[in-house]
Amino acid sequence: MGKESEQVQHERAEKTLLAIKECKRYLEDVEKELSRMSKKFSNKEIAQGMGFAVTGIHEALTYLAIVKRVIEKTERIVAKRSIASDNETDSSPRDLEDPQ
Repeated sequence: MGKESEQVQHERAEKTLLAIKECKRYLEDVEKELSRMSKKFSNKEIAQGMGFAVTGIHEALTYLAIVKRVIEKTERIVAKRSIASDNETDSSPRDLEDPQ
């Protein structure tokens, strides 16, 4: 049951990382388009508003990068613990040995 749970968690993490990648790509495209559009408008207020939107998107991309790193690091820690747990299970317990 533990192995199935680990597999499900790993699959969720993979799906989350994929969603982050797709969201990042989308936000980067929107950021580029807004930057292009802000240069086209002569109205300073519109251009400034788009600049604020670009800044917000850039901050969102930074946040997504942080979330991605946290997920990847957590996956590595879980994998290490799983390997360590498997190694402990495979070794024979010392307290069951005959002391004679």
